Amino acid sequence: LDGSNKKGRRWRYESCARRHFQTTNKKAATMSMRPANLPPIQDMPPPGGYLKIDTLRHLPARGPKGWQLWAGSSLAIMYGFYQVGQYNKAANEQKLQERKVRYAVAPLLQAEADREYMQRELALLRKEAEIMAGVEGWEVGKSPFFSDKWMPRRMNQLDRNCK
Repeated sequence: LDGSNKKGRRWRYESCARRHFQTTNKKAATMSMRPANLPPIQDMPPPGGYLKIDTLRHLPARGPKGWQLWAGSSLAIMYGFYQVGQYNKAANEQKLQERKVRYAVAPLLQAEADREYMQRELALLRKEAEIMAGVEGWEVGKSPFFSDKWMPRRMNQLDRNCK
């Protein structure tokens, strides 16, 4: 196909489309095209002019003022410090009560530990006497150190021979 044939096809298509548009929608076709003999229409303001545009911003108050925020947060912080102080007082009172209970129970626990120590010590002395029975001059329970200061024996908590 050469260029002239293409042009002819396009012309035939455009003329058919224009004819179809004019026949189906005559009102739209006449309104879309301005007659050449009419003067141009220019938009003008209404008589008396347009209303003045209010350029000032009248915004409603949004939220509390700065001093109200400061006062509220100060009150919240003071209340928080008050609560911390009350908690510290209660915690100190609780610790004092626990300490008093420990002080009251300490002699009973010490007496029980002393009783267990004496039982282990007597068992060790009996075992020492049994083992060293054939040695002359051996004194059962005498410290091997040359000191008058009393020291408790080192006890192994897991020693099976001490029971």
